[in-house]
Amino acid sequence: MSMRVIILQAAVLLVAFFASVCPPAIEAQEVASAQTRTSSTQTQLRHWLENMVWYHGYQREEILQVTGLQPASLEEALNRWNISPSTKPLAEVDPPIFVLPYPGGRHPRIGFLDGAIEPQRETKLSVFTPWDPTSYVVLDAPEALWSNLGLTYLAHTHIDTIWDKQHTKLEPLEWIHRADGSYFLRRELPNQISYQLHAVPHRDHLAILMTLTNGTAEPLSDLRVQMCAMLKGCKDFDQQTNDNKIFRGSLAACRNSTGNRWVILGFEPNHRTWGNAPCPCLHSDPIFPDLAPGQTKSVHGWMSFYQGTDIDAELERIDRIWNSAQEQVVEGQVLDDQTGSPVACRMYLQSESGQWFFAESGDPQGQAIRYEKQNWINPQSNEFHTSISAHRFKLRLPPGKYTLTVERGKEYFPWTQQLVVGKDTPELQIRLKRWVNMAEQGWYSGDTHVHMKIDRLKHAMQSEDLNVALPMVYWTTRDDRNAKLGDRTDPDDSRLPSELIGLDGSHVIWPKNTEWEIFSVQGKSHTLGALFALNHQTPFEVGIPPVKQVLAQADRENAILDLDKHDWPFAMVLPSLLGNRLTYELANNHMWRTEFAFTKWNTPAPDWMQRSDPQVGTEKDWIEFVHRTYWCLLNSGYRLQPSAGTASGVHPVPVGYGRVYVHLPQGFHYRDWIEGLRQGRSFVSTGPMLMMHRQEGSIQVEAHADGPIASLEWIVNGKIERISVDGQIRKPDGSWSIRVERSSGFDSTAWVAVRVWQEPSPGRWRFAHTAPIWFDVPGKPLSPTLEEKQFLIDRVQNELDRSRGVLSPEGVAEYQESLDRYRKLDTVR
Repeated sequence: MSMRVIILQAAVLLVAFFASVCPPAIEAQEVASAQTRTSSTQTQLRHWLENMVWYHGYQREEILQVTGLQPASLEEALNRWNISPSTKPLAEVDPPIFVLPYPGGRHPRIGFLDGAIEPQRETKLSVFTPWDPTSYVVLDAPEALWSNLGLTYLAHTHIDTIWDKQHTKLEPLEWIHRADGSYFLRRELPNQISYQLHAVPHRDHLAILMTLTNGTAEPLSDLRVQMCAMLKGCKDFDQQTNDNKIFRGSLAACRNSTGNRWVILGFEPNHRTWGNAPCPCLHSDPIFPDLAPGQTKSVHGWMSFYQGTDIDAELERIDRIWNSAQEQVVEGQVLDDQTGSPVACRMYLQSESGQWFFAESGDPQGQAIRYEKQNWINPQSNEFHTSISAHRFKLRLPPGKYTLTVERGKEYFPWTQQLVVGKDTPELQIRLKRWVNMAEQGWYSGDTHVHMKIDRLKHAMQSEDLNVALPMVYWTTRDDRNAKLGDRTDPDDSRLPSELIGLDGSHVIWPKNTEWEIFSVQGKSHTLGALFALNHQTPFEVGIPPVKQVLAQADRENAILDLDKHDWPFAMVLPSLLGNRLTYELANNHMWRTEFAFTKWNTPAPDWMQRSDPQVGTEKDWIEFVHRTYWCLLNSGYRLQPSAGTASGVHPVPVGYGRVYVHLPQGFHYRDWIEGLRQGRSFVSTGPMLMMHRQEGSIQVEAHADGPIASLEWIVNGKIERISVDGQIRKPDGSWSIRVERSSGFDSTAWVAVRVWQEPSPGRWRFAHTAPIWFDVPGKPLSPTLEEKQFLIDRVQNELDRSRGVLSPEGVAEYQESLDRYRKLDTVR
């Protein structure tokens, strides 16, 4: 045997040995140095690391290849930003289809790799399945663009493009993630042909719009595009066959092995649909009409997932509602009726068949933020609208009849019209009429409980004319995860500095607010409830329970603690422990513009609340439960001030639907607003306006509404005294108002509030409720009734009994302390 043969055999054995003890994390053919994209900023690097680790499950070697980092630098970055598979945040509640840019490095195909060398990531989006958060389809849009010039663009290396033949290299690009959650990319080719891709995630599908502009001096023809959905990363869809695919018109669909889950792709106008088994992938390839110089045209795409066995019915449904070929574009603008100036607004658009549509901005400087939420209990509880900035808008609609509704916060009349769309639909000019201007009277509104990303919130709150928004950027659902590292903490917004975000002089966001919403205690499923910290300065690095460990930091940073889930298990533990640091959401996250959903609450109402059913009821019954629990706490000596929060971003409700107005007679300043909230210079509203003033010897009240006032009530120590509303007047602008007053003389300590009700449609109630005014009489304190005291004792005793053996000894001790304080309350004699 020659020395050469011996050396070769030894080399083979060594290779085999190292392969067995050190298996590569990625396949050899998937390694390509051209896949490396270095990040230009630390934020960009963090986003890519989160993308690869949390969602795509990249191995260490893959990440090194994509980022170009050295191993030590990668470890440092992952540790610094706390990025690991175990720190992945929980998914959004009722999310749209989840989409991320594909990181590259890992080849998105299984086979036919020589037909896609060096795949470019700037055309690729990962679209994650709703049934498995680790499975995704890679949409390549566009994979290729053909024209009469030849192969004009290709998203990988295979056949030479016209640019390859000219030795012209195209610059790498990246997707732009917009505030509305969509992804956008624009590429201009060296001959001034340009295309744009806009991918918009909705609840049930991904909408894709591709526009193509002919910037050359010659006509373009034979404009065919390849749009590809690669299935390698989609578990149980990766069989290298076309037997699991069907093609119907412009729609292509692929099923899993059992035939009960489907991936669907479509583009119109359509050239052809087909599948490539070795990849494997789906194609729905559109075709553009010929383009004259300077002309722009569009094609439309649809991608969705289906769970079920009647794929024929699902494809027919998509074909019926996805009618882009006949689409008309209607443009318009929303103006203030008095000033004629453009105003931001919230827009609803629904077809006769019930399908919802969404507006787009008609101005490059404008924004249109879609909001799509549906309650998981009542599917009729939905909120589908667009928040539109003070710019022109456009609607893309098939011919037909639609109902268009436009609103702007609380202080404008809503606008509703029937819209008929045809070939010559005129431009829309919508003039919103203001019925009250609370800022002119020194009242400024806020939402103290928001779950919307700040970039989206900036636009949504201006559409609602909401002065203050407090988003819960820190959010944890487990007692063992502090809020800073919470399983729902926003990784971007939580890194913002402790600085006020001013949209203008009177619309602001404070970015340091926390929700502890505890569903898990010491690793066990055990629901407690929620506590909020508003207006703090630094992240809380403690969890709850025990609750009192947040007090030192809250007091040091002038934070407000807030309570909203009043029927949840540990809600009544909090007032006795936290005292007057606590505010109470009189309008909370179960009070919506749409249908009421939570008709059964967690804690039965006691007999003294006089509910027809102690645990089941209407929206108004729920409001009464919330309010009467508040009155019980006031009677028990806890002088809690009211707040209002929507949890918009989680529930089907616009931000600021329930809001708290704070009186600032010297004009708006955020710090003054927080102090006014803390001091109770406020009222809470889901519709009407209500102002109560203490004068010498009397209490004066004025109420205003955009429709008739149904009832007005004095609330004195929790007792309702109804006031006749016969004296209300209708103003020339169409709004209604009433003024009343009463004596402020009391023989013993008392509190007084006012509540007004409005019924804008049968069975739907809107209310306003003032903060209480206290009248202290020395030596004659206010006490709860025996029934109210027993209600608080029972609430805490039941929770204590339920939580023994689950809570820590410190947590149990807190419950016992709360119970002892309620037991010591004096009652009305």
